[in-house]
Amino acid sequence: MNYKLLSLLIVGLLLSQASYSATYPLTIAPGRSWPLSVVADSSRGLIYFDATSGLYPPTGFSFGIINATSHDVVKILPLDVNPGAMVLDQSSGDVYVAGNNSIAVFDEGNQSFVHDLVLGHPILSMAFDSSVSSDLFVTSGHSLLSLDPHTGSILGNSSFSNPLDGVQIDPSNGRLFVGQYPNSEISVLNASNLVSIGNIGLPGCCALQFALDVGTQSLYAATGTNYVYLVNAATDTFEKSIQVAPSAENSTNSIVVDNETGRVYVASSLGGSITELDVSSGAVADHFQAQYQVAGLAVDTKTEELYASNYHQITVFDANRPRIRVFGIAIIVIVAAAAVLVVYLLIRRRENRERMRVQSGWSKNGPPQG
Repeated sequence: MNYKLLSLLIVGLLLSQASYSATYPLTIAPGRSWPLSVVADSSRGLIYFDATSGLYPPTGFSFGIINATSHDVVKILPLDVNPGAMVLDQSSGDVYVAGNNSIAVFDEGNQSFVHDLVLGHPILSMAFDSSVSSDLFVTSGHSLLSLDPHTGSILGNSSFSNPLDGVQIDPSNGRLFVGQYPNSEISVLNASNLVSIGNIGLPGCCALQFALDVGTQSLYAATGTNYVYLVNAATDTFEKSIQVAPSAENSTNSIVVDNETGRVYVASSLGGSITELDVSSGAVADHFQAQYQVAGLAVDTKTEELYASNYHQITVFDANRPRIRVFGIAIIVIVAAAAVLVVYLLIRRRENRERMRVQSGWSKNGPPQG
């Protein structure tokens, strides 16, 4: 057997695998529009977004559906509310789209809007998790409201002295986290009755938008400043501030957590900058760049793709790319080392057999004669 040829073939195969590269980032262009919020229904393979016309003043609003496998825009529907925050009912697949004073309800079953929940008050943010509560939670002005998601009836109301920003529900314990502007704290309430549990002090203003890692009970807050705040949602304690960019003029807005991997992504005001944070060290782990400033983020936990809505397009990134690079190279090195070791041992075994044959007086044709 030609062992040198075998080793060359193995190395060639390894190098061919190492040279493979994906075609990211992908660009999805849903027409001349300005996509804002985006949510991912990973279990059904669908991505939803809302958008303005892309003109000023806007000439109309729309709601789009993307196939997460083909990345095609499969449907565009007219939207009769000014697009804002969106939340997904993971159980039914229904989507709630917040407008100025009402919420449009998209029925996943018939792929159409069924009705609007008319609130009569401006809606800033929403939270919903059917595994915890059947209520839809919204922040509106100085109030946190719980709504019947079918009728829009107000079931509960908790008032605050300051205007409210983001709201996040914790499915592990049925609590709500609410940010106030310009308060340097997060209010914690019981989702079942909107009774206050306490406040979490922050080093500065403000908790504008939340993302929760359910597995680790890590609550992240985009602040509108150059920092992201990390809070322990199990103990209601502030843990650390994470600097996102060197420039103090940078501000963080949209933020999302991949609950399968624990990775945290935050969009900044600096162009189309998206930062992945290493929360254990408080450092920047990776950087993604969209063409324009990012309005919304979502992660498809099934495909491990990061969706970023920006002007006239949605950009899709391979969220696994740093790990593919690091772990792929590590695997290649290990396999290559093992292959070299196997070839080396086979060669040594052959040399030892040849040496023993010579020492015994045997020829290649058999034992010594006479």
